[in-house]
Amino acid sequence: MAKILFITSSWRKKSNSACLAFHAAEGAENNGHEVTTVDIARLNIGACRGCLACQKTQSGRCAHQDDMSRFYPLLEEADVLVFASPVYWFNLCGQIKQFIDRCYALAIKELPDGTVCFGKKKIGVVLAYEGEDPFDAGAVNAIRSVQDMCSFLGATFAGALYGTAHNEGEVATNTALREKARAYGAGL
Repeated sequence: MAKILFITSSWRKKSNSACLAFHAAEGAENNGHEVTTVDIARLNIGACRGCLACQKTQSGRCAHQDDMSRFYPLLEEADVLVFASPVYWFNLCGQIKQFIDRCYALAIKELPDGTVCFGKKKIGVVLAYEGEDPFDAGAVNAIRSVQDMCSFLGATFAGALYGTAHNEGEVATNTALREKARAYGAGL
């Protein structure tokens, strides 16, 4: 049984990416995993300032105190992280990007067993985008961003779940996409 943390980031109340994440989380829970889902869209998570205080102290915490501080323990405890984002301007949305940037505080934090925090984790991504083609819509750029992050951190890429949905709440009416999400979650 894995501890899986889903992080949603869309401002929409009937968010398509959050709906996909919800069904993926359902699939993971049905497969015996422990799931936590958090929504960061309306939280005060500032940008990384590049001060490198987190790297100098290797504390695994950012020197700047805001809502991000509460997530470091969850990030450390999770075996699997899944970032859920709408695709805006051909990549991850700003809210999730700022959250990911602030994860840099954990990039070199050493655990008691001598490994780094992200070294044993799996990281996946859930995306909703407008259009029929993940290349034209920019979903591939978002996927590639997470793959590159995994490579840098020594984490395993847990795959991508993505689907086309433009109008608010559209995923909720797409049975095939919801089933695809449950299968993705079950496979984490």
